[in-house]
Amino acid sequence: MTAPEAFRGIEIRDLRKSYSLGERRVEAVRGMDLDLHEPGLCAVMGPSGSGKSTLLHLIGGLDRPDSGTIRVGDARIDDMNESGLTAFRRRGIGIVFQQFNLLASMSAIENVMLPGVLDGGNERELRGRAGSLLDELGLGDRMEHRPDALSGGEQQRVAIARSLLFAPPVLLADEPTGALDSAASDRLWGLLDELGTSREVLVLMVTHEPAAATHCRRVLVLQDGRVADDFQTEGMDETELAHRATRPVRA
Repeated sequence: MTAPEAFRGIEIRDLRKSYSLGERRVEAVRGMDLDLHEPGLCAVMGPSGSGKSTLLHLIGGLDRPDSGTIRVGDARIDDMNESGLTAFRRRGIGIVFQQFNLLASMSAIENVMLPGVLDGGNERELRGRAGSLLDELGLGDRMEHRPDALSGGEQQRVAIARSLLFAPPVLLADEPTGALDSAASDRLWGLLDELGTSREVLVLMVTHEPAAATHCRRVLVLQDGRVADDFQTEGMDETELAHRATRPVRA
């Protein structure tokens, strides 16, 4: 029997996650099924409390589900132990947050190299890989600058380069433009879309910005811990796309 082809996207089955809020139990994710197999930029939208960030944290191995299965790439992560999850977060997935989480004492290239250094990699090889990523993201002349000498958009691009160091099949971005102005946000959305296409990476981005949907190939709208709408954006104009991405969905 031939080995099955490696899974290169995200597959979720009957995913559930709840939290205690005082004496109340909140169901953040309620029996969700989801298949994301195509590379490119996909937005996750929905009102506050709909489960957007919880979903990303579960996919990224930052939190554990109550039940259900999660496959990312060729890894099933819902039943990994802590050491397995640590290795998965370092090598198997890229994660970018609203806050850049760069080390102030390190240069841009050292920040990008850091996951590989922690993984025991060869520093010369890592420096070459990190330099190539920064150059690809338009920071070839900023590699030796520390974060306080970079703009917010440049810092976010450094964080993206760091997340791509091990060439993961999936990149998670949780409100990546929350700390940026509108012009930098628009450039970053375009960059994530381009990365998804050129590197064949599935970029799953949580956002509350309707303008972000215009850069996405697919939009998932969450409501009450479930996928309430799921649509491809091809052929939709900006007004129609923004309306559908933000309209209330009946239960």
